[in-house]
Parts: sequence; structure tokens; C-alpha cells
Amino acid sequence: MKTKRILYAAALLLAACQTENAQGEQAAATTKQSAGPVVGKPQAPVQIDADVGASSARVRVRFDQPGTNVEVRANGVDGLALLTDPVLVQGRSVSAGETASFEVPFTSGARQSMLAIHVRGAFAAGERVAVRAFLVGKPDPAQRNDQDRTTKVGGEDVRLGPAEPAK
Repeated sequence: MKTKRILYAAALLLAACQTENAQGEQAAATTKQSAGPVVGKPQAPVQIDADVGASSARVRVRFDQPGTNVEVRANGVDGLALLTDPVLVQGRSVSAGETASFEVPFTSGARQSMLAIHVRGAFAAGERVAVRAFLVGKPDPAQRNDQDRTTKVGGEDVRLGPAEPAK
């Protein structure tokens, strides 16, 4: 009788250890799946959109998280010249869900150029930056044939491409 009790207790103990081990493995597998690899550099939690016209753009920045010391800046690339101060906002605090709109007047270049919008600020994950570029004007024949375009932005070489897929 004692032998049966000991065997029964040992079997229960073994089953409990295996169940805990299986649950631990499942939790670890779940954690690994949800942690997935981060692709690219973390960006500011914002959505940048613009309606670009011939001589101005209406830029909208929607903040997905609250932030402090936020700066929004516009820059012209490949001949686009801004007609106003490039700093649209500086040192501002924003709340989650807030949308800021800006009218950005410019003179486009002789060829296709770009309007770049930079958003920088301190968010929940730390200091973050997001950049989005919008095409302005029509490409000339040389630009149409140039698949690997680069330009200088802030003293650094930047590879150019459209912000949105061609329609």
C-alpha cells in the first residue's frame, strides 16, 4: 500500500513538473514571437501628410503619443526654396491624438524637387525623429532616367525616393 502511495505521489510530482515546464516553454515561445525583431530605426510616433500644390503645401502632423520639446521643420531639396522660416514649431508640448497643420509656401525648382518635413521630440521611448519627403513638380528627362538619386540634406548624402508609391 505504501509503495502504491509513493508511486502515485511521484507520478503526480512528475506530471506537475512537466506541466509547469510546458507552460514555461509556451510563455517563452509567446514572448519570443511578440518581441519580434525591430525593423529599421525607431521613429517618432507621428503621421506626416501633405497636400502639395504648385507653390505651397498644407502639412499635417498627427501625434500618436504625447511629447515634449517638439520641433517641426521644413526643408527644400533639389532646388525647392522655402518662402518662410523653415522652423514651423519649436519647443512645443503635444498630446496624443493632437494634429498640427501648417501652410508651407515655396518656390519649386526648375526640375522635380522635394519638400522634406522633419519632426523631432521627446516621446515615451525617448528622443525620436521622423522625416517624410514629398515630390513637387514634374521630373525632367534626366531625372526620369536617374534611378539612384542622392542629394545633400543637412550636410549628409541622402538617397531620394518618393514618400508614396506612384499611382
